[in-house]
Amino acid sequence: MNAPTPGSVDLPVPEGKIFPRNLTARADHVVRGNPSGSRPESGVDNCFPGLEFDQRNLEKAFFPGLTVDFHHASGSRVLAVTGGAAAAQGITDADLDTGTPQDPQPLYLWAVCGRTTVDQEEADAPVFHATERTGLELWRRVHDLLPGRVAVVLGRTPGSTSPGAFWVPDGGLNAWRTQGRTEVSRDADGVLEWAVLFADRARYLDSDGVIDPDVYQAGDLTRSLCAPWQYDFRECGCYYWAASKPDISTSSDGVHRNLNFQRRDRTTNPPEPDIPTIRGRAAKEFDHPALIANWNVLPVVLNGREDDGMELPDWSGLRPMTRAQVIQELERLAGVEHALCLEYLYAHYSLDAPPVFDPAVHDPATPEGARARKIYAAAAEVFSVAVDEMRHLRWVNEILGTLGRPPRLEPPRHDTVIQPRTGRCFDPQPLTPGQLDLFIAVERPSAVSADPQGIDGMYVKLHETIVHRPELFPEADRLAHLIKLIIDEGDDHYHRFTAVKNHLAELSPDEYLRPLRTDPGTALDVQLVELSALNYTMLLGALESTLERGDTSGGVLIEQARRTMSNLHELNHLLASRGVAPRFTKLPAAPAPAGEQPIASAAASTSAPAPAPGPEPGDGRAALAAARASGAVRQSINALAVDGVREMMTRHQADTDALIAAFGSR
Repeated sequence: MNAPTPGSVDLPVPEGKIFPRNLTARADHVVRGNPSGSRPESGVDNCFPGLEFDQRNLEKAFFPGLTVDFHHASGSRVLAVTGGAAAAQGITDADLDTGTPQDPQPLYLWAVCGRTTVDQEEADAPVFHATERTGLELWRRVHDLLPGRVAVVLGRTPGSTSPGAFWVPDGGLNAWRTQGRTEVSRDADGVLEWAVLFADRARYLDSDGVIDPDVYQAGDLTRSLCAPWQYDFRECGCYYWAASKPDISTSSDGVHRNLNFQRRDRTTNPPEPDIPTIRGRAAKEFDHPALIANWNVLPVVLNGREDDGMELPDWSGLRPMTRAQVIQELERLAGVEHALCLEYLYAHYSLDAPPVFDPAVHDPATPEGARARKIYAAAAEVFSVAVDEMRHLRWVNEILGTLGRPPRLEPPRHDTVIQPRTGRCFDPQPLTPGQLDLFIAVERPSAVSADPQGIDGMYVKLHETIVHRPELFPEADRLAHLIKLIIDEGDDHYHRFTAVKNHLAELSPDEYLRPLRTDPGTALDVQLVELSALNYTMLLGALESTLERGDTSGGVLIEQARRTMSNLHELNHLLASRGVAPRFTKLPAAPAPAGEQPIASAAASTSAPAPAPGPEPGDGRAALAAARASGAVRQSINALAVDGVREMMTRHQADTDALIAAFGSR
């Protein structure tokens, strides 16, 4: 610990206060000309390749008098002799490369020896051989060396193919290190063959505690960083650039999958699929100079799909809306999103596809397996759009909440209008070719359909109004962001349904549709239908309470809503596999004695969702009553069901108990 510089502080210094020894750390004021990112506290502390500095460049001078490059796969190459033990033994820069331009023979680091942990005795210091190691791998060992004596072995062949220090006689390299033994071997022509040297590990800092300017020139530490940004963009995979750069993408029409996003040849039709090997991929990608010059030809990718033309259409000629009109339209669109979600789910369950495709059951190499795979691919696309619509329903309600309005989660009626221009209303049906065409029409982007009254067109109009009338919408930033998300995903839905049509093009409806009946056929079906309705009621109640409580829910209820949605999906898949159409019916809370709240049976409900007089918005009584009632229904199912269904009931009950506990914490 250092005492502060006299006169540098005005108040008494606490006992034990630690003061920085490093001049850079002492510069606690913002130095003129230095960006805020240069401050130590702003760093993300990446080690390699690093955003502040590349530590390989710091360790290049770990052995005094030598400059070593750790950047190459072949090994760690000696770049310069600047003095120290090497110069004392007559090694000069002339010894670094004794070959010809056609056959270079540089000098490499073959081995390193030194203590790396404080509990190691001098006699136990490890030896790190460069054999079968890249420069980076050897650097990781060099990085761990503690202050003190270090021995190195230099040789003429690349470190990765060198003999390391296995051949060093008389006790090995650590014995030479502790004895302070040095030796240089040259051939008859005076060409250096190998050398063993020792020295104390470099400190890197000068007497003032700053990085030694005599060793490191300006720019040395930031050399080889991720600059320009295209270098990092090319080299780092999606797990690093997760939000910005995909590795694999799908064509804009959704037909061609597993495409290399950075592929150099973008003219082939169909596009060439990606290959699995890293070395092979790199040969087909933009190299670094090409990516710097052509990065802007890479398309936007949304939900894994490439799209070169994603932009808001120009509806500047539309009359802006008032705040009241915006709220009214959003409340209508909440009902539309809910209706579309249920229509898409019904269509998904109507497809004769399992929840998970198993190649062991359906061999894609057989005609039956290929057909099953196409149906599964179509079902997966439809379900993904349904999930997006549920997310849109949440976003629209978040927008309403931002505008001071309560959530709108009422189940859609048969007279809920989805397309004002055509008058099409909510009507869940199997995914026949005609129904699929309706889905494509409703999701067609306004820029394509030129219909400002379509769903996409209405969101565009809302977006334009909110952005250009800030006096009416002080919440414009939040609102415009959520609406833009819905617009972008809606454009993707159009392409997804087009892909569904391609998947099913060669199949007849009889080949891919399940026959679904509206009435349960067995006592087990009756109970499963009722449990499905209970889960639907729980889902809407949990989502409603989450929206009402906002950030105060701590994510607990939204997690329970997600689990309930998963359970509902599993139940409806089971019903569909048994030939029973799904029921999306919200059950009302009914008064009951002793504080209990049993609810009406779903078995007598119709196949179409209908509005029900339930509790007041946001009070959660219907969801809580449904959760409590579901336990009795599961007991009835367990008495009727086979083992697989019983296991599912046990899993679902645990989630329901968690939901009851979450509501109980209100």
